Amino acid sequence: MIEYVIYFFTAFIAIGVVGQAGASGLLNGAFQRGFAGASAQIVSAKFLFSYTNFETFVRACLDGSIGLSGYVFLGSLGFLAAVWVNNLVEYRQAII
Repeated sequence: MIEYVIYFFTAFIAIGVVGQAGASGLLNGAFQRGFAGASAQIVSAKFLFSYTNFETFVRACLDGSIGLSGYVFLGSLGFLAAVWVNNLVEYRQAII
């Protein structure tokens, strides 16, 4: 389950990176945009999978080992992802 969340999260990161690069004129062709998006997602997913502290903490929150605060953390993480998605849809870029 956490693997799907990480892939979903990194897809939005890749969309943001490629969107910014396209807005600046660096990516003109469809192949270049597709290649840049796929490579950004693969690199960021590999980084997040190798970052075991974060994965272990999220797994402990999902299993209920941390208690109520773990569920609050997961809720806030989901809310943050929803805000990022809303910003990407509404403004067509990552808002920093």
